[in-house]
Amino acid sequence: MWGKTTLKINAMIKKLLLLSLFCPTLMWGQEYLRKNLNEEGTTYIKASLSATFWARYYEANPHTQINGTEVSRVTDFSVRRLRINVQGQLTPKLYVYGLFGGNNYNFTSKNEDRIGILDLYADYELLPELTLGLGKFGWNGSRNTMKASGSMMGLDAPSFPLFTVNKNDDAVRSLGAFAKGQIQQLSYVFTIKSPYTVTTEPKEGVVDYAKNAPHKQYSAHLKYDFWELESNKTPYTAGTYVGKKKVLNLAIGGVYQKDMMSELQGGIPKYYDYRNFSAELFLDTPLSERNDAITINAGYYYTDFGRDHIRYIGNNNGSPSIMKVSSNEYLNGAGAAYPMMGSGSTYTLLAGYLFGKCEKFDTRIQPNISVQYSKFHGLNDAMVAYDLGANIFFKGHSNKLSFCYQNRPIYNQQKEVAMRKGAFIVQYHIVLN
Repeated sequence: MWGKTTLKINAMIKKLLLLSLFCPTLMWGQEYLRKNLNEEGTTYIKASLSATFWARYYEANPHTQINGTEVSRVTDFSVRRLRINVQGQLTPKLYVYGLFGGNNYNFTSKNEDRIGILDLYADYELLPELTLGLGKFGWNGSRNTMKASGSMMGLDAPSFPLFTVNKNDDAVRSLGAFAKGQIQQLSYVFTIKSPYTVTTEPKEGVVDYAKNAPHKQYSAHLKYDFWELESNKTPYTAGTYVGKKKVLNLAIGGVYQKDMMSELQGGIPKYYDYRNFSAELFLDTPLSERNDAITINAGYYYTDFGRDHIRYIGNNNGSPSIMKVSSNEYLNGAGAAYPMMGSGSTYTLLAGYLFGKCEKFDTRIQPNISVQYSKFHGLNDAMVAYDLGANIFFKGHSNKLSFCYQNRPIYNQQKEVAMRKGAFIVQYHIVLN
């Protein structure tokens, strides 16, 4: 039975790709790739295909090497994200969700490029206020961990709440079970997950992900909507509604896993529990009849990965087997990496203003800013990274061009900011559904 289902999913993915490549007019001619299963349309199967493309120029971290050649600047083109979505309300109570694709198809990733299973789960509504689900999913403990990549206001920021990305999860997804629901203005989700095993050998005096039999990971997220209700049909939340909704909510959440981190002390493993707490505010509302709108996404996060843990990440960075550093003079590592995550406190702010509608043009413009301020225990100077950008919406998030300047700090061996580096990115995002 499962083998037949897998074959059907693979066949649907191939059809979507063929349609998008050879029949773009047919794709745009349909409002949805959707098949209703009853006359009312309350049960259905539908699909979509989306892609995000990057053209980028950035100042590389000091002593970055690509295939042994030292570089100070990098220009590259990439497919930042590819998403193939298949979902269905098979009965009034039973819902299935599948998301396939990958990230960071760039000039260093040829041997790693693949289309994988990101999400694949089913849930069943026991009561109007309670739904139970099982599978691989992205439900988590904070709004910005569960952001929808197709409707973000900035390019990536804030990436910090992807707390354990690709360490003991798969692109922030894990296998497990969840319970979710909506009680009037309050929505909730609780999860229990089986984190992926880690194979990295422990090191003396360096806190990293533990090579052990992983304990279960637990998360909770509570959100209160003051105005319009946001959907919790899927895990993924909008970055901006482009003036289409009036939303104001507050949310709190947290994650816990026993003995997730470890280090060697005198050759003996010492384990650390992982925990985080988040408090977030989201505001997205039109301001006038011209439909100009503001979006504000603010959050506070306290994370504990263990003693002085710091993780250096670069979004869409090159493969670590190809992009390396020739000197350990600085802590950041190669490419565009910077200290994105670690033990300590972090404040994030995303803010944008959508200009009002124009009678002559349907295009909408939205300048935006994103800032991350982190006081990590393992660094002497505060970590401040920011983005300045603008979106040009030709057809909402379905057809969007974005421009962004990113700025990040470079830390020396004294754990102080020695310099700053920048990046310029042009992004195009398109959805076929």
